[in-house]
Amino acid sequence: MITPGDIPQFYLGVRGAEALTREAWEQNLQSAAFRAFANLLTDILIIVDPDDVVVFLNIAAERAARLSQPFEAHALPTFLRFSDFDMNDFLASIERGHSQGLVRAKTSGRIYQATRRMLMTAGSSTGFSVYFLRDPENAERSKRGMQGRSISASDQKESARLIFPDSLKLQIEQATRAYARNFRILLLGESGVGKTAIARHVHLSGGDRGRPFIHVNCGSIPETLFESEMFGYERGAFTGALQAGKRGYIESAAGGTLFLDEIGEIPLSSQPKLLKFLEDGTIQPVGSSVAKKIETRVITATNRDLSEMTRSGGFRKDLLYRLSTFPVEIPPLRARTDKADILDMMLERASTERGAALKLSPACRSILLRHGFPGNLREMKSIVDYLDIVATDLATPDHLPPSFSQHSAAPQAEPGLPLPALPEIDVVGLTLKDMTRAFEERGINAALDRLGSKRAAAKELGVDIATIVRKTNRAVE
Repeated sequence: MITPGDIPQFYLGVRGAEALTREAWEQNLQSAAFRAFANLLTDILIIVDPDDVVVFLNIAAERAARLSQPFEAHALPTFLRFSDFDMNDFLASIERGHSQGLVRAKTSGRIYQATRRMLMTAGSSTGFSVYFLRDPENAERSKRGMQGRSISASDQKESARLIFPDSLKLQIEQATRAYARNFRILLLGESGVGKTAIARHVHLSGGDRGRPFIHVNCGSIPETLFESEMFGYERGAFTGALQAGKRGYIESAAGGTLFLDEIGEIPLSSQPKLLKFLEDGTIQPVGSSVAKKIETRVITATNRDLSEMTRSGGFRKDLLYRLSTFPVEIPPLRARTDKADILDMMLERASTERGAALKLSPACRSILLRHGFPGNLREMKSIVDYLDIVATDLATPDHLPPSFSQHSAAPQAEPGLPLPALPEIDVVGLTLKDMTRAFEERGINAALDRLGSKRAAAKELGVDIATIVRKTNRAVE
């Protein structure tokens, strides 16, 4: 075995040297001395000749690529197809004139810092492409002396104070431990109770901040596109498909967290394919004959009664079992005892962002705390944001949204009954755009309260489900 001290001198000519002929470069790259040196490197080294053929991989590259067979002397596209490297974005940036970028591991989601250098050949404008891939986590771990990084104790304390009532803290702590052991978390609660914030907190507390957190609103994906969006697709898989294919949400979450929001809206026809991924960790993009192994943790959330859906045939029972290893019930805002603390937190945040204090008069504060907040945290934030705009420093009852009192008393229809008449809108001081928006929000909220599903509400109101999602979320965007 060759050791560093045994390597004889050799001329590579990377810096400050005249271009060598192609034959001279190939001779250097195939020499035992160069290969022994390159294999000592911890960074990934890939060399491609002027014909776009891979001519050298060091040991670090072979291991990281997870190759089942040697791939030297194969075209670069073929190598990338079977390797674990997703270099499409990096290669596209090279075509735009860049020499540095990022490369992603398909299975683990690890991000490499990538650099491309050229070894020019004499008498030609082309040369050998040398790709260096460095894993920044390795150097960071060496500095820290640990295997990973979680958020600080102070960050965890602040996150818990902002999100959780005392009655929920234990469940969140247990969910974080379950997440760290790769158990699946199911967050249950009404719309607007903070399921997304809790999912992100669990991700940060139980993993690494640098890992991806992919939030997928299952209700916003049209049924006909669900599989291609979730699992990705290959080039030419269907009419209108991108020429390069597309990576799905699951593959984008590799190495991190896949947060499936509104899972009660997943089309029944797509549930078996999702179940297979949960069982064996593999996906098969649309139009592909090759399965991919994806490592990711899964958190799901819904405001629907999945048990009832399984009884009615709208949701697979085996899929529910796979998703609900650790269920967490999140109470609505009206049932929480820390409503005043949450209101103060939102006011403090608004004061910080505006650079001046935003306070409530005793009467205004009393009205808000008596309000039922059917929209939960999302509605409270929307009201505070409104007061932030209309009030100078002290918000009074006169500053509350024009529709606030009517919205508080808005009637809710029994399931199966016609949509109730909506309360009149106080149009004084409102633009036509504001009036239209207020009417839309009331109509959509009434349909959601009655039907319990964005997909069902969209069908009844005659719009695409993406429209419902956009209009219900715009208050907090």
